[in-house]
Amino acid sequence: MVTSSSHAAPSPAVAGSARTERKHVQILASARTLFMAGGFDTTSVDAIARHAGVSKATVYGHFADKDALLLALVEADCRSMGEQLWIRDGRPIDLERDLRQIARRFLAMFLDGRGLAMHRLVMSCASRYPAIAEAFMTAGPDRCEAEVAAFLRAAEAQGLLDVPNARLAATQFLTLIQGRLPLTWALSMKAPSAAVYRAQIEGGIKVFIAAYGRTGAGPKRRTGAVSTSAARRPVGTPVRRP
Repeated sequence: MVTSSSHAAPSPAVAGSARTERKHVQILASARTLFMAGGFDTTSVDAIARHAGVSKATVYGHFADKDALLLALVEADCRSMGEQLWIRDGRPIDLERDLRQIARRFLAMFLDGRGLAMHRLVMSCASRYPAIAEAFMTAGPDRCEAEVAAFLRAAEAQGLLDVPNARLAATQFLTLIQGRLPLTWALSMKAPSAAVYRAQIEGGIKVFIAAYGRTGAGPKRRTGAVSTSAARRPVGTPVRRP
């Protein structure tokens, strides 16, 4: 009787590929645990191999050296960490609601213990390993800023904002809503209270909308246009009417 192909045993090549992938994941997981617990410099490849339950030769079969292992770990964690900040779903934008959601998703990456540990690890290695810093910036801050910039352009198209430089405005928004919170967490200081966390987000949104928001839909308002006679009229001088 012919059995269904779904129950057939995997080919040796497929099984070997699956084993290779499992070992790759094991090595990355062990490197993550040891790097974050004891630091990059003090963790040896031997220790990573023992922790992963593989040989040292297997580690080098997957990664050229410890630097390459760290780079692969940073890239993998940055890709998997955090939600997409804004997803275009076709609904009209509610500016405050959507900015608040973006802010919460962004800060959740810092509130997450694994995200914070990765941030500390990168900061400790960045000056000596430029490739690590570049990978972190590309997969982390650059990605976040690009997603926020896309939202800001969509909000401008809907007549809610005036953003001459969306990328700059995105950087400014993320800076406003995070304040000193990441620095506080990175220094292992006391985590902010829920009230402080909310105030940081709400204050940042308020300042951002004050800088870039439109008061209403339609043509942009002209600002700074004052008639010459009005500009020269002393304060308190009554206006003569015909």
